[in-house]
Amino acid sequence: MKKFNNGLLIFITAFICIFAGCRSIPGRTAVNPLDLLDGRSSFYLRIPAETDRNLIVRMLQKNVAGISEKDAATAAERIDTIYAGLNRTKNSAEIQLAASCSVPEFAVSKIFSKKNGWTSDRLVLSNSQNKAVSYVVYSDKTLSVSFPSEDIVCIGRNVPSMIETYNTVAEKTDSGVVSDLDSMIYEWLSAPYADIRFFASKPQSFLTILTGTNLNFKLVYVRGIMADDPRNSSQYIMQLEFEFRDYRMLPAAKGALSVAFGLTDSDVIEETPSHLKVSNIKISKEQLYKILIL
Repeated sequence: MKKFNNGLLIFITAFICIFAGCRSIPGRTAVNPLDLLDGRSSFYLRIPAETDRNLIVRMLQKNVAGISEKDAATAAERIDTIYAGLNRTKNSAEIQLAASCSVPEFAVSKIFSKKNGWTSDRLVLSNSQNKAVSYVVYSDKTLSVSFPSEDIVCIGRNVPSMIETYNTVAEKTDSGVVSDLDSMIYEWLSAPYADIRFFASKPQSFLTILTGTNLNFKLVYVRGIMADDPRNSSQYIMQLEFEFRDYRMLPAAKGALSVAFGLTDSDVIEETPSHLKVSNIKISKEQLYKILIL
């Protein structure tokens, strides 16, 4: 995997959203950006901008040289929801991102120009009447970007495949979902609530970073919800759910997690012999921003 600045990807997404929208292709089905992520990531994340626009602003300021707080805040106001799939190692990161926002043609052609180091290729697909539909994929040495409509942007890994999925979904006449994601991940990230949600299908490294301790509980997944603490604007209230491969690991995990998060027995509930829910975790936003490393 190539190493690059994940904040730059978010910046590109946000920056183009500052401007007004362009026309979409008429007669096509609206597409959910979540449908465009593939199943090859180990960590999935949904960020509704209305829940914590400051999260997006902070990502821009931290990772993009020269961007002012005012410009970052203006960009964040134009974003609706970001969906991302991430893979991380100690020295590198890989991201696949689809976001709902406003995407103008004139801004795209201006920003993603040859003068600015971008090349462009056309991806020609067929619609339901077997007529050609053309999409543009922009690339530089580190990433690819495409704008299949005025309200969706695709960035990162395997963009041509994301566009093919977009075209398939846009041409569907029924409401069936076309997605490579596991149904549990898709349903979790699709929940109709204005919270930040994540799903770690390879949870060991995430749990180690979160707790600061190497806790190996033989987990199937960890999924979570984050919402603003109404009593403290500088922190989140987080809920985590753990699914265990071996139910015999659950009692030890229950005790260790209670200590790690400073919780009482009532905050750590065994929902099934293999499923543990940990709630009322107070975590500072600064700490969480560092953990996400977007």
